[in-house]
Amino acid sequence: MQNLDITIVGGGSAGLTLALLLAPLGLQIAVVEQGAAPTSAELNYQRVSALNPASMRLLNHLGVADPTMAQAAAYSSMAVWEADSFGRIEFSADPPQLPQLGWICDNEGIRQQLYQQLQTHNNVQCFFQAKISQLAQTEREVLVQLASGDILLSQLLVGADGVNSFVRQQQQLPLTHWDYQQQAIVARIHCQEPHQGVARQVFLPTGPLALLPLPDAQQCSIVWSADTARAEQLLALDNNAFNQALSAASQSALGCLTLTSERHAFPLTMRYASEWVRGRVVLVADAAHSIHPLAGQGMNLGLMDVAALAQIIEKQLQSGKALAEPRALLAYQRWRKAEAQSMIGTMEAFKRGFSNKQPALKLLRGAGLLLADKLPGLKQKLMAAALGNSGDLPDIAKY
Repeated sequence: MQNLDITIVGGGSAGLTLALLLAPLGLQIAVVEQGAAPTSAELNYQRVSALNPASMRLLNHLGVADPTMAQAAAYSSMAVWEADSFGRIEFSADPPQLPQLGWICDNEGIRQQLYQQLQTHNNVQCFFQAKISQLAQTEREVLVQLASGDILLSQLLVGADGVNSFVRQQQQLPLTHWDYQQQAIVARIHCQEPHQGVARQVFLPTGPLALLPLPDAQQCSIVWSADTARAEQLLALDNNAFNQALSAASQSALGCLTLTSERHAFPLTMRYASEWVRGRVVLVADAAHSIHPLAGQGMNLGLMDVAALAQIIEKQLQSGKALAEPRALLAYQRWRKAEAQSMIGTMEAFKRGFSNKQPALKLLRGAGLLLADKLPGLKQKLMAAALGNSGDLPDIAKY
């Protein structure tokens, strides 16, 4: 039996980042992950995330941003448009104050760098390929028993174990969810024309297609979110037919596009836990919320969750208070729920707005994109949101 301060369930980017944030505080921490430990295997850029400057400031503080950026593709411009419409909006970086708008990073690459840095802290134990057989809490502690027989007792347990969170289910925290009735097809592609460090997204009648630049100037990662029936049609195509469909959908923005990896698809569902705290158990990142990938903000939202929780825990300790004090945990819940609700609402408005095929609304959307592109004040607000510089940021992620 081990007595700890904090047990983090989930060894993805959110869980490892939280452990790294808390390790310098001298806390005894355990990370429990049902999957394997990150390895130094070559990155395949099959599943990627767009990290904004706020997230990179956080990673830089943890000492992992530089190696992460070495494996990432920085993009200095974004272009968003609607197919068969005049509507278009573009954003560009403004060196030297803002040299980049964001970075496209391999999800496993981020995890590798976090884990490598975490291994320098001897007050953090990691249990990989570990299954939880029992999870229970009392007023004073949380008990986690692993299938291996190990028993972990801690003051606080954090559920960072993804959209199908075991912690959330075990604690019976209520969940609101709805099916977007879309699937996201992800793959790596070769582009006939160099991407020039531009992240592109075109809104199609059946869903958005994102072309995300990779370190190779003629390689991109795609995230093609399509209505389920259309997605199934696309997945049934052979590679040549899919390449043709993809090139047509992108309106040849980068010339002919060719698959260089297998296609993978996953269903899109919005999930939102109406309670993030129960006693000494708290949820973060995808365990608490998941959103549509159309703006690429899922990873960023989760990283800000763990930064906010770490900030609150640090202030508790500095004040000589208990790290799992109910008032502090509820303050975290209020803070981050408000930010998640705002992001979920925005994504839902975008999805519904661009899903409507009525000609009159299509005309209005086109006019709206052009207007947003021409009005400096509105464009700056949209850009601040994309950069992660809006909302109530944790201190570590601020300028």
